[in-house]
Amino acid sequence: MKKRAAILLAVVLTFVGVVIAFPKGAQMRASRLSKELPEQFGDWSGRSQEAGPREKAVLAGDTEFERMEYRHLGQTKPPVQVSIVFSGKNLSQSIHRPEVCLRAQGWEFASERYFTWDDILPNGEKLPVKEIVCRIARMERDESGEPVAVLLPNGEQSYEWRAFYYTFFGHSKIVSGHYQRTGEDIKDRLFKGYDQRWAYATVSSFISQKFVDQGFVVGSLEVMDEVETKQHIVEFLKELLPLIVADPGEGTDLSLSKGGILNHE
Repeated sequence: MKKRAAILLAVVLTFVGVVIAFPKGAQMRASRLSKELPEQFGDWSGRSQEAGPREKAVLAGDTEFERMEYRHLGQTKPPVQVSIVFSGKNLSQSIHRPEVCLRAQGWEFASERYFTWDDILPNGEKLPVKEIVCRIARMERDESGEPVAVLLPNGEQSYEWRAFYYTFFGHSKIVSGHYQRTGEDIKDRLFKGYDQRWAYATVSSFISQKFVDQGFVVGSLEVMDEVETKQHIVEFLKELLPLIVADPGEGTDLSLSKGGILNHE
């Protein structure tokens, strides 16, 4: 048993060593995901948002961000936030599991699961995602500018609840797992001779039913539970994704090429 484990360890270390030793000058291929989110589409209008300083501090300098909060023009659907992080040349520091940032920001996870959405991409391709349902304590600033907790009438802490969905868009594949993404990087570098620029996309919306359950008012917005919030995000993505996702291997990124158009496979 020990001999088998030693052989397996030797194989893994050799494999990793070969990957590390692979030339660093390999061309980087573009992600399938566009670097620009539309400001308006359908009944949605987007407002650009900056990434927080805590997010930027832990990532490589050439990492790029794109973030929009979309509001429904009819003022009936809960807002949807879309956040995209594009990896730089240092793949190990450019992007990481979104759970790291969420927990660092104070989100408490209620549930996590992986699953696949069917019939959501324009070409019928399946979209693997990870779902995270979580909450964060609601805070407001007092007269001195200090953050204080927003309490319910019974004295308990109030919370904002959100449903997050994320996935990673590579040059040709889409994966929802951090280790799946790492495995694809190893295979591409070792067998195809290139790195790929990954983009991890997160889409989220607050669960309005949880808000109402705490005694708050949501005005003209529809009251949605977790299941209805998920369907709300699905319908939103069916409109957005055809505008920003290229076919496998067809992504372009002017910043990665000398002539302006990235060579495809």
